[in-house]
Amino acid sequence: MKLLPSFDAGASDSVFGRLRLFFMVVFTVGGVGALALAWVFWNTAANAAYDRLLISAAVQIAETIDIEQARFVVQPPDAAFQTLALAEGDRLFYAVRDPAGVLLTGDAELTSDRKTNEAEKLRLDTARFAGVSVRTVTVGRFLSGPGGEGWCSVIVAQTRDARNAFALSLMAKTGMLIVVVAALGYIGSVAAIRRAFLPLARIEQVLDSRQPDDMTPLQVESPRETQALVNTINKVMARLANRMIKLETFTAVAAHQIRTPLAALTSQVELLAEDRTADERRTRIARIRDRVMQLGRLTHQLLGHAMIMYRSDSLPYQEVDLVELARNALSEGVPLSLERDLGMMFDAPATPVIVMGDPVGLTEGLTNLVNNAVTHGTHSTLNVRVGTAGEEAFVAVFDDGPGIPKEHWEAAVMPFTVARGARGGAGLGLSIASEIARAHGGRMEFALPDGGGFEVRMILRRAANRETA
Repeated sequence: MKLLPSFDAGASDSVFGRLRLFFMVVFTVGGVGALALAWVFWNTAANAAYDRLLISAAVQIAETIDIEQARFVVQPPDAAFQTLALAEGDRLFYAVRDPAGVLLTGDAELTSDRKTNEAEKLRLDTARFAGVSVRTVTVGRFLSGPGGEGWCSVIVAQTRDARNAFALSLMAKTGMLIVVVAALGYIGSVAAIRRAFLPLARIEQVLDSRQPDDMTPLQVESPRETQALVNTINKVMARLANRMIKLETFTAVAAHQIRTPLAALTSQVELLAEDRTADERRTRIARIRDRVMQLGRLTHQLLGHAMIMYRSDSLPYQEVDLVELARNALSEGVPLSLERDLGMMFDAPATPVIVMGDPVGLTEGLTNLVNNAVTHGTHSTLNVRVGTAGEEAFVAVFDDGPGIPKEHWEAAVMPFTVARGARGGAGLGLSIASEIARAHGGRMEFALPDGGGFEVRMILRRAANRETA
C-alpha cells in the first residue's frame, strides 16, 4: 500500500514535487550564498592574521634604523625574519631606504609607488613581485641626526601561499558544516512535508476504501488544519445522502403511483373488447379517458417534482417579476379541457414585484397551485392575487371549494399523503409548490376565509432595494 498515493514525488504537477523543488532551490541558493560569505570571512580573517605578522616584522626592522657617523644604517633583527617564518612555505622580500630613497639593504627591485610620510606611517598593499602575488607593508620611521633628517621607509613583501592555504583549510571545515546543515535542512523539510501530507493520505485511504453507497460521515483522525476539509467532505456527503434518500423515495413511490393507474388503464382496455353495445363502449372509453388524464397529470407532476429537486440546488437565482409569473401560471394552470364554466380574476399591482429566484421553478410551483385549485377545489370562482407586505411578496390562490381541513394542512405539503377523492392525484401539486417556496427561502400558508372558500398563499422575500409603488 502506498503511503502517499496522491503525492507522488515523481509527479511534476504534484504539490509535494513542487514543494520539494522549492526547498531544493532555497537550500541550494542558501548554501552557495553561505559558502561565498564564509570564503569572504575566512579570507579576510587569514589576511588580517598574516598581516599582523608582516607588520610586526616590518616594525622590528624599522626600529633598527639609526644614524651613525652621519650615515643612515640598519641592522635587520633575526626576530623579524623568525616572525615571518611562521608563514610556512612563503617567500620573503624586503627593502630599507633612507629619506633620499637610497637602498640601505634588501632587494633593490622592491619599491613602493608612494612614499611614506607623517600622515601615512603604515600602508598595506597587494601587488605582484617576482612574478607572484605578494602582500606588502610599508612602514616609515622619522629620524633626525648629524647626518640629516627625514622619513626612512621599510618595505616587506611576502607571498600569499600560507594565508591562502590557511583560508582554504578553514573554508573546507566551514563548508563541510554548511553542506551538512543544508542537506539536513532539506531532508528535514522533505520529511516535514511528507508528514504534513499524512492526514490527507489518511482521508484519501478512508474514502478509497468505502463502498459507493456509503455516505456516513468520515471518522478519521485529523489535525486542526485539515479538520475543515473533513467537515466540508462530511457536509457534501450529507447532501449527497439526502439526495440519494430523496431519489430512492421518489423512485419507489413514483413506481407505485404509476403502476396503479397503468394497471387500471390496462384492465379498462381489456374490458373494452368485451363490451357489446355502443353505450357500454362509450362508458368504457370515458373511463379510459379519465384514466389517461389521471396518468398524464401524475406523470406531469412527477416530472415537475423531479425537475424541482434538481433545479433547487444547481441553478443561480435572478431577479424575476412575480406579477408576470403569476399571470403566466394562471393561463397555464387551467386545463384547456375544463368542462365547467369558471370565473377567473387576477389582481396585481401596476408595478413589478421583484423577487430573487428561478423563473422556471417559480412558474412550476404557481402553476401547480392554480391547477390544484381548479382540479380539486373550485366550483365556479378562481382568484389569483399578487401583493406585498413589508419585505415579503406573496401570490394568493383562492377558490370557492371546501378546501383542506386544518388537521390535514401539515400533511398537505408532503408528497403522496393527501387523498384527492374521485378525481385522483398523488398529492404532489402542493408539495411541489411548498418545496419551491422553501428553496427560495419562503413558505406556504393556508387559510379558510370567513366568507367561505380556501386560499393557498406562497410567500417569498422581496429582492433587496426594491419597493412597490
